[in-house]
Amino acid sequence: MSSLNLIIGEDKELVDFYLENILSKIENYDDKKIEYDMSVSSISDIIDEASMISLFSDEKIIIGNNFNISDMNSNDVDYLSKYIKNINNNVWIILIAKKIDARVKEYKIFKDNFKIIDINSSNNKSNLYEYVSNYIKDKGYKIDRYVLEYLLNRLGNDINNIILELDKIFIYRDDSKVIDRETVDLLIEENIDNVIYEWTNAILDKDYDKVSKMYDNFKLENIGFDYLIASLGNSFRQALVIKIMNNNGESNFSISKFIGKKEFYVKKMIDRLYQYTEDDLINYIKELAKIDREFKMGKSNIDMLEFFLLKI
Repeated sequence: MSSLNLIIGEDKELVDFYLENILSKIENYDDKKIEYDMSVSSISDIIDEASMISLFSDEKIIIGNNFNISDMNSNDVDYLSKYIKNINNNVWIILIAKKIDARVKEYKIFKDNFKIIDINSSNNKSNLYEYVSNYIKDKGYKIDRYVLEYLLNRLGNDINNIILELDKIFIYRDDSKVIDRETVDLLIEENIDNVIYEWTNAILDKDYDKVSKMYDNFKLENIGFDYLIASLGNSFRQALVIKIMNNNGESNFSISKFIGKKEFYVKKMIDRLYQYTEDDLINYIKELAKIDREFKMGKSNIDMLEFFLLKI
């Protein structure tokens, strides 16, 4: 395990998860933790702490919260470079930053010497895949990579829920220690909210092939027409709130707190909604309400929802 770590992310739940994952590999870590608020402390303070010999233990875990790479000066970089050349292997340094600009020259020392977990990046899914794969292996079980992808697609990105469901699978498969697709189908119910979320994303991304295939599956599975309309309406209304708040300069944290979703979700939605105006979303919501009224009143025999989906 690396003694130098940098966690980058705005989603506190995921940051805490990855932090706990690092700490869990260190025996009696609670007794060794020293925390710094780096909005008032510097990287040099962290290095000073790492270089000091403790009277109580040879080992230390130094956590630097609110790290901002732009706060570093040349002295900080030099001091960190000297420490890395004579690193204390009994000390773990874990820096936590909401965002990092990888273009700044100071980033190179972290890229070359730190284990970086960037929750904000598009590689987060691969980080999650790697973690879950290692978790299964560490527990003594085997899973094919295609089955693992299938499992994660079924469960979504909530790591705490993934671990709970895996622990349930471990009990069921305690004899063979092999997790196959049949076991996943038997024990893991597909979360309809995750499916609707994926469908809404495909609609906003204008991935018409995926939209049509998913819609056909909904009809085969007899998912209620009125449920689909209501779910889409709710999704577009939430998208409109995100769009309006973002246009008004609200932070991702403020938006996530207001709508009750994770910051990572908000960030992805803002990126996805870039091609839409507030008026676009309002018109979609009105159109869905009209389709809903006509369906309930039996005024149209045409599949107006399908027509709507293909014209966004």
